[in-house]
Amino acid sequence: MTTIASAQDALTHWQQALAIATGGKIFTTHGCSWAWQPARKRLVLLFPDEAEPAGLRPALAEGHRLGAQRVEAWVNSGAQVKHLTEAGFSDNAQVSWHAGILAVPMESWAGKVRLGNNVPEAKGADKIELNVTNLWRDHTTSLSSGHPALRRVEHAVARTEEGQVVGRGFVQQAMHGQLMVHALAVSPSVRRQGVGTALLQGLSRSMLNPLVAMDDQDPVEMLAAATPKNAEFFTANGMKLLGRGRHMVLRNWS
Repeated sequence: MTTIASAQDALTHWQQALAIATGGKIFTTHGCSWAWQPARKRLVLLFPDEAEPAGLRPALAEGHRLGAQRVEAWVNSGAQVKHLTEAGFSDNAQVSWHAGILAVPMESWAGKVRLGNNVPEAKGADKIELNVTNLWRDHTTSLSSGHPALRRVEHAVARTEEGQVVGRGFVQQAMHGQLMVHALAVSPSVRRQGVGTALLQGLSRSMLNPLVAMDDQDPVEMLAAATPKNAEFFTANGMKLLGRGRHMVLRNWS
C-alpha cells in the first residue's frame, strides 16, 4: 500500500540521485539528511523528524562553503519545525502527495513523446541534470551498490509535429514498484492541450518489459508531489490525494 512515508522516501531518493548525478554529494548532520545539488547551487534538507540546531548549524556552514544560493527543506506535515522557523525557514507552496493508476486519456495529443536524454536544446542546469538518467547504470559513483538513489530513472520530452520542445519530465522507480514523477513541465503556450497527460502516459510506459505484450502487463501506480497550481492536473489524470506535506525555504540566505 502506498503511503505518505513511501512517497517521501521516493522524493528523497530522487533528490539524492540529482545530487550525485550532477557532481554534488549527500551527507548527514546530527539526524538531518542533506543533498547538495551544484547544478542549481541548491542545498536540500530531506524530511527530518525534528531538525535540531546541532544538525542545522554545520550543514548551513557547509552550504556557505559550497556556494549554495538556495536552501530548501522538505518536511512531513506532522514534523516539528520550531527550529527550522527559528533558523529562518518559512513555508513555500504547500505540497500535496498524489498516487494512483493513470486514467485513460479522453483525447490524444497531436505531438510526440520520446524517451531518452538526447535533448540538444537543453542548456545549463537542465542539461546537467539529464545525467541522472545514467546514474543507475554507473558503477563508479560514491554510493554503495543497492543504494535506493541508484534506482532506474527515465526522461521524456514532448515535441510538436514541427519538432519544437514543449514539455519534459522524469520518472524514477520507487522501492515498491511505483513510479514517481519529477520535474514535469509544459510550456505555457500549449497548456491544457494534452501535453502533460501525454508525458505522464509516456513516462508510465517507460519501465514496461519490452518482451511482454502491453495488454499482459499490469498498470503501474504513479506518485507525484504537487503544488496548488498542478494538483488538479494529477487528480484529473486519475491520481488520488494521499495527504499533504511542507516545502520550506530559508529566506534571506546569502
